[in-house]
Amino acid sequence: MRTRILGVGVAVGALLVAGWFFGVRHGDGPLGESGLGDKLCFPVGTSETATIGTTRLQNSSSSAIRITDVSLIDPTGVEDAGALLLPEALKDSGSSKPGWSFGDGPFDRTPDRPQFAVDAALPAKSPETWLVVQVRRPDIYGEGHLTGIRIEYETDFRRYALETGPEQVLRPGRCS
Repeated sequence: MRTRILGVGVAVGALLVAGWFFGVRHGDGPLGESGLGDKLCFPVGTSETATIGTTRLQNSSSSAIRITDVSLIDPTGVEDAGALLLPEALKDSGSSKPGWSFGDGPFDRTPDRPQFAVDAALPAKSPETWLVVQVRRPDIYGEGHLTGIRIEYETDFRRYALETGPEQVLRPGRCS
């Protein structure tokens, strides 16, 4: 009987440890500290899309990371339409603005071109890479809003989440 109780206790303990190690997000991680702040307003006119960018990403760990998800935080009047990683040479074309600068591709993982952010790997001690997010505006005459960008990623069997960016307000008219 004691052996059975001990076996069940060890099994439950192992499950708890595995759940914590593999399932729980462990804060910001090697991409840096989360930092939501400031409020940015920009007029987007009647553009159906907008570019939200650029967020600097740099893997400071000794292991590669893999981005598992990029999402909008508290979106209102905007929908997530995907995210790209840009090399340093393209970072200026990814600033926040009406429209989408990058078309539909090709995004083929060559070093001088954009690549899809989700499932992308950032090597250990990587150079700066820049994240841009495309949003769609279902109502081109309405105001859009998002609190920031959430980047989920994993490295060494651990999962992390980074929340970053200023609060963004997309207006069809002028910003006051």
